[in-house]
Amino acid sequence: MLSRKKHPSVILKKKGTGLRLKFVFFTVILVFSVVILLSIPLGLRFSKIQEKNLVLSLQNRLNVLLESLASGAKAYLPGQDLMELSFLPGQSSSVPEASSVIITGPSREEGQEGTDFVWANNDPAILGKIDTEKYTPGVSRLRIQASKRIEERNAYINKHAFFLVSNISVSISLLTQEAESLANKTDSVSTARKNEIRTTILQMEEERNTRLKRISLSSTDSYPEFNPDKLSPDITRYVFYKPVIYIEEGSSNYVHGNVIVEISLEEMFEALSREYEIVIRTTAYTAFAAFLIGVLGSLVLAYIIISPIRYLAAHVAMVRDTEDKSLLEGKRITLRSKDEIGLLGETVNEMTQALATAAIAAKDLTVGKETQKMFIPLETDRNGRKLTSGQYADGNADFFGYYEGAEGVSGDYFDYKKLDDRHYAVIKCDVAGKGVPAALIMVEIATIFLDFFKDWSFAKNGYNISPAVERINDLVESKGFKGRFAAFVICLFDSQTGNIYFCNAGDNKVHIYDSAEKELKIHTLREVSAAGVFPTSTINSAGGGFKVEKLHLNPGDVLFLYTDGIEDAKRFFHTGDSGTADSKGQAFSSEALHRKYETGEVYEEFSYRRVKEIIEAVFKKEKFILKKQHNPEGENTEYTFDFSTCGGTVEEAVMALVSIEKIFRIYEDPSELGLHRVQTDRKIDRFLQKYFLQYNRYCSAKYPHTEYEEYLYYENLNEAPQYDDITILGIKKE
Repeated sequence: MLSRKKHPSVILKKKGTGLRLKFVFFTVILVFSVVILLSIPLGLRFSKIQEKNLVLSLQNRLNVLLESLASGAKAYLPGQDLMELSFLPGQSSSVPEASSVIITGPSREEGQEGTDFVWANNDPAILGKIDTEKYTPGVSRLRIQASKRIEERNAYINKHAFFLVSNISVSISLLTQEAESLANKTDSVSTARKNEIRTTILQMEEERNTRLKRISLSSTDSYPEFNPDKLSPDITRYVFYKPVIYIEEGSSNYVHGNVIVEISLEEMFEALSREYEIVIRTTAYTAFAAFLIGVLGSLVLAYIIISPIRYLAAHVAMVRDTEDKSLLEGKRITLRSKDEIGLLGETVNEMTQALATAAIAAKDLTVGKETQKMFIPLETDRNGRKLTSGQYADGNADFFGYYEGAEGVSGDYFDYKKLDDRHYAVIKCDVAGKGVPAALIMVEIATIFLDFFKDWSFAKNGYNISPAVERINDLVESKGFKGRFAAFVICLFDSQTGNIYFCNAGDNKVHIYDSAEKELKIHTLREVSAAGVFPTSTINSAGGGFKVEKLHLNPGDVLFLYTDGIEDAKRFFHTGDSGTADSKGQAFSSEALHRKYETGEVYEEFSYRRVKEIIEAVFKKEKFILKKQHNPEGENTEYTFDFSTCGGTVEEAVMALVSIEKIFRIYEDPSELGLHRVQTDRKIDRFLQKYFLQYNRYCSAKYPHTEYEEYLYYENLNEAPQYDDITILGIKKE
């Protein structure tokens, strides 16, 4: 025993030393890597942003310059005001990147066509860009690489302008002619018409000018093409040009000249190069400083973290080495840390206590729950263990059942048994109370059901199933369980005709989806006492006994048999801080907050209303919107399920009920640490992933169950307890 106690200490000491070195090493590497990975991309990102800002600033200033030059040229070119035009290139001083400005327009000489005659410039190399030996305003033609491209663009703009304003110009001309014909008339009608024409012409001229201005604003171009996102240091000179657009009497052209600005980006690229060098130097200095800080900080943190971890490891080793976990009762570890390590210590203590408690109950509970599920027709895994759902189909009927037990054993149960090529025996049962007594009663009821129909034949028994109900009633009543009874219904289903013969004991509500009317309907059977309350003889003498009643399923109709676990599922009201309404033993006190709920209530139920709306939405292939009362996410928060792609199967309807009930009970984890998790059936998860529109928000953080493959966990969520079994069987007549 002494050797066994010393051995873990030696191992822990060795692992602690190794962990310290690993912690220092990986912390330093992490800090250094983070600095490098952040500094370089961020530095480059900032440089790119700086480059983009510089380019956008240049574009904005250049657009203002071009617009100003075009406006001036538009004002002075028609009158060939050479002096005013010569002042315009001086505006380039507002854009330091602009190396020259050239303004072109029509020729001063008769018979010369074109808009590429130079009227003003400040280009020192102008003689190399014109077709004359000497620069003569209005006579020298511009000859540069972009000349052909400018000419083609001017032709396109002329066509576009003609398309937009030619009709307006013709209308103005016609109205002007009409006004001239009325010029000498002074009668009131003519005067009114002249005023109307004058107003119309002003409006049309304003519209024409607006359209031409819109063309002018969008007609700036460059050579080579200037792309702010793909600038290259290899290309530093660009020629920007903008047409001078105005209307000239007697001319069909709208473009009468161009404003040409040449810019250089050499200084901008040099500034950006200096920025890159600064980024590299800053990154190197920061990485070195981070390296030193990481080494010192990791040493301190290693000591703070590793010491309590040793105590935790020793405690966990003790738990591991204790074969009988019930002996862990009262075993605790005390840590002085008040941070996450301390929280981990408390969690380990809770885990230890839970292991001790679970060890005591698990022996009976595990065996009991698995035994209970063995009586329910569910699918099995590769080890033969029952899962949560089961289905069966032939050409006439489709069965699908789902069972998810609450904590502990209970008395919920359903089963269906094929009797011959057309008849099925079906039972749905809910034993009052929970625990072993309820489970024992359920097992006896299941045994009688199976035994009764073991040798059943239609020729011998017909549709008289009341003897089975009577046997169950007398058995439960004879046991003398105080406060224990069973509410159940047994039915015989003729899958060829669709006739169903019911006999119930305290369970007289039958839910059938009418496919013709697309509505879930409740059929009320004869009210009879639940099994176990009175002897059959007393029930027969008082009210006629257990009678068989007939209902009918048309093709497409669905019979739903379920216990109250679905309708009575509940979630506590939540306050604004995500705490439940009864978290302090108090309920809401304001009538206004409760709406239809009474003051003092602390929860809402899933309700039959939701069951009906969900089933109908599935078969109608519509959306279902779930809302929760007193929802901390907001009273108007909606959880939307889109069933438009459903195939109208009974499986989809049943899975919709259990999946939406799950969403009804879960809520976002209010704790900052996100320690809560919700166990979820994988079958529900697949259904939610397909139909729940907010799946990625609530259900995307998940990981597998460590013990059972059919389950997984949703992280950072919590849920209201499942107080009763979810037991649902659907039968569809094909």
